[in-house]
Amino acid sequence: MIISFNNYVDFHEICRRHNLETNMLVTIQIGYDEKIYFLFNSNIPERIDGMFVPTESNSAYIVLILDVDWNTEKIINERCFPLGTMKMNYHFIQSIEDKLLLVASRCSFNNGDPDKNAVITDLQGNIVSEFCLGDGINKCLVHKDNSIVTAYFDEGIFGNYGWNEPLGACGLKIWSADGKNGIWESDRDIYDCYAMNIGRNGNIWYYYYNKFKLICTDRQKEIEYDPKISGADEFILTDDGLGFIMDSGYDNHSEFLAFQIKNDAITKTERISFEFKGVLKDLVIFSTYGSKAIFLGSDSRLYIKKFDSLW
Repeated sequence: MIISFNNYVDFHEICRRHNLETNMLVTIQIGYDEKIYFLFNSNIPERIDGMFVPTESNSAYIVLILDVDWNTEKIINERCFPLGTMKMNYHFIQSIEDKLLLVASRCSFNNGDPDKNAVITDLQGNIVSEFCLGDGINKCLVHKDNSIVTAYFDEGIFGNYGWNEPLGACGLKIWSADGKNGIWESDRDIYDCYAMNIGRNGNIWYYYYNKFKLICTDRQKEIEYDPKISGADEFILTDDGLGFIMDSGYDNHSEFLAFQIKNDAITKTERISFEFKGVLKDLVIFSTYGSKAIFLGSDSRLYIKKFDSLW
């Protein structure tokens, strides 16, 4: 199966227009409002001993928001907002109501006074609230009901940075919109939650080690799928609820498989490639939200796509 892109986003040109350096980019994420959020840090801290991510940054953050037409894959509008200097080393950005949620992957327990690694701000960077979502966050998305969904990697599950009883021990957790209360968590034996997404109907999907199964839950019951892929980074859900796309995992993150779902089971698997103007593209999935995805090409272009269906 070959899927075509209609357009591309010139990341370097966008940065030039807003006087931003490309090496300041922290992440790009899609919000439940379908906008694309670029988070920049003026001074991204280096890893400690080349391994451990510092919890603090104390540097200036900037957010660039793109309104896009997902059908034509074109930018409609772009806005840039300096957020000012902030303490934590943030890795995730999501829209929450009419504000922004910034979340740091790492936070220290500090003998019972844990870092507040999540902050809600307005578009001018004024802090509305701060709270702790736990250490070792691998993915973070805000649900359309404004609850916050966090997936954790191994250190956030088993404990590090002073956490003997980690908040993320369950591997996947849903928090209230103010971040103060956990309202649901997975009861599976998760060692590392590799990927997570939210479907059009609001169901949470997650893919985890130690079994590398893909789970769909409405918080009452779960459906388990076995894509037979180890170590995938991302997956995309189709709007019709009948398929998903996943990278090939440890074997090759730039190769993809499409899966057809019928009667709560995988019924068909097909290799999938992407092309632009007749040229096959070497891509990785950068970010997903439901059926919408951002791909990064080896040519440093960003390609965006909405997947209504596959077959």
